[in-house]
Amino acid sequence: MTQESGDARQRILQAAARLFVEKGYARTTTRAIANAAGVNEVTLFRHFGSKKELFSAVIDAYGGPALSSAMAEQLSGDYRQDLLFIGNLLMQILIERWDALRFMMCEAGQFPEVRQILAENPRHLRRGLAAYLQMQMAQGRVRPLHAEAAAQAFWNLFFAYMFSQWLLDETLDPPLSNEEIVAQFVDIFVAGTLATGDQQNK
Repeated sequence: MTQESGDARQRILQAAARLFVEKGYARTTTRAIANAAGVNEVTLFRHFGSKKELFSAVIDAYGGPALSSAMAEQLSGDYRQDLLFIGNLLMQILIERWDALRFMMCEAGQFPEVRQILAENPRHLRRGLAAYLQMQMAQGRVRPLHAEAAAQAFWNLFFAYMFSQWLLDETLDPPLSNEEIVAQFVDIFVAGTLATGDQQNK
């Protein structure tokens, strides 16, 4: 791929990400994306083939796979500190992209292709964290658990919290900062998953 071709692909991805957020999947046309990216529609199809494939590429570039890679590069092996890093990163992304996620979740009920692609996000996140938890289990730090079930429980702490904020306008009394919320969730999770011999060293 030439630099010019790579630049065009990146512009298309950026334009598509912005328009999918602003207009949703159904109302975003490939022509509008091509115009916003400064390319012709033929170039868009040459790179991505279809709107569905382009949407999938956007999710890969900005969603679960990209987040999983970013997390894996920063993990140190310190169980609590790693989970704090993961939790704070996830909370930041959920806050920044919640409107887009909410929009896409609504559309997922109407468009099977959107639901299928969006499902890859939590799947990537769950499997990435599960692999980390399995490593901690192998080292005796975390007690034997179903790794994917434990990973799902961790993610659900954050997604359920954000969902309750959006749908129910829930507030905590007394209020906590996002960093304090993350620390609370991580401490609860760590306390429930540490191997018995590590309880005093958490």
